[in-house]
Amino acid sequence: MKDIFENNENVEIEVLPVKKKKRKLTEKQLENLRIGREKMKAKRERLKHEKEEREKLKNEKVAVKENVKIKKVVKRERKTNKKAQEEALRHRESLLKKKETETVLKTQADRLSQFDDLRSKWLQKTTTIEEYDTVEKELDNIPEEVIVDEASLETTLLDIMTKYKGNLEQ
Repeated sequence: MKDIFENNENVEIEVLPVKKKKRKLTEKQLENLRIGREKMKAKRERLKHEKEEREKLKNEKVAVKENVKIKKVVKRERKTNKKAQEEALRHRESLLKKKETETVLKTQADRLSQFDDLRSKWLQKTTTIEEYDTVEKELDNIPEEVIVDEASLETTLLDIMTKYKGNLEQ
């Protein structure tokens, strides 16, 4: 035995493939195999179809949820835009009122200034102290509302002018 192990020659071992004989299937076995394969093919297609249907339903649900979210966002934006528009409209209206008030106050101030100039002219045209005092009293008794209203001021001044006709003509 030692001889076999002591011999260090390289020995090549050739491995031959094992030929397995194919078993011949009977007609009935072949038929059953074909039927089994057809059933599996049908089952795979059915499962594939069911999976596609589930995906389709899932995508539809997701789309519906997204549509609901989008509608909510659009509604919220409309509400926000509506509030912003209302706020802008209120702001614009307040600015218009403020400007109108400023215009009215400016015209009132201008009319008061014009009245003061006219008053000074009339008082300078008086010749006596008594006339000066009475004209001054008449002009001082004119209320501010009448001074601001051009038509009523004109009639009031014409009345005063007719009383002191000779001295107050412009």
